[in-house]
Amino acid sequence: MEDPEDFLFGPSEVMSFMKQLEDIIAANKSDNTKEKDVKTPEVDITAGVTEDNFIVIRRMPKGKKSYGASKSVSRRTHKPVNVNQMSFMRQVDVTKKQRQQAFEERHRVAENFRRLGNDDFRKNNYERAILMYTKGLSYINDTPVLYCNRALAFVKKREYNLALLDLDYVLHKLNPKCMKAWLYRAGTMKRMNNETGFESAINMARKYQRTEKDTAYLQMFLEKVRSDF
Repeated sequence: MEDPEDFLFGPSEVMSFMKQLEDIIAANKSDNTKEKDVKTPEVDITAGVTEDNFIVIRRMPKGKKSYGASKSVSRRTHKPVNVNQMSFMRQVDVTKKQRQQAFEERHRVAENFRRLGNDDFRKNNYERAILMYTKGLSYINDTPVLYCNRALAFVKKREYNLALLDLDYVLHKLNPKCMKAWLYRAGTMKRMNNETGFESAINMARKYQRTEKDTAYLQMFLEKVRSDF
């Protein structure tokens, strides 16, 4: 049996093992240092790049996805609404009917104002007659009758320029063949002592007389214009 104290004088096994471990660690450090000293060869990113052959690379921010050139962005397309044709036609018919009803109602109201205006005109209340004709025109503004009647009321009030505005609107915008508008214009010219304008308007009225009734009215007007138009 060995002396238990021989390890004090001979080489220690533990120390020998520790010495071997230190040598291994040192060898590993040496290998790592050598690996760090070896530089990775740089890649030339411009190699093969020409004016017609190149790639543009853009770094995308975090949180955003990049899409390849081969992926197409989807677009929403609006498909035509499939409308029931019969239902659509019924809506058109209803709308047309309602428009016709509204048109007839406006004419009815305008006609009532015309009658009220005529009643005031016969009573020599020309100011109120003008008001009634104007209200009628607010419902139907394309009827020569209301303009002619209002012009006649303006003549009675000696407001000849206003009368001519109404009559010229009828002749230039609504109906250039309106015989009564030409006659009332002739009467206005007579009141303004414009004989040339009077004769010109009378000639136009004669040109557009169509029936025997028109002829009789023209003769009656000429007789009246010489007295109290």
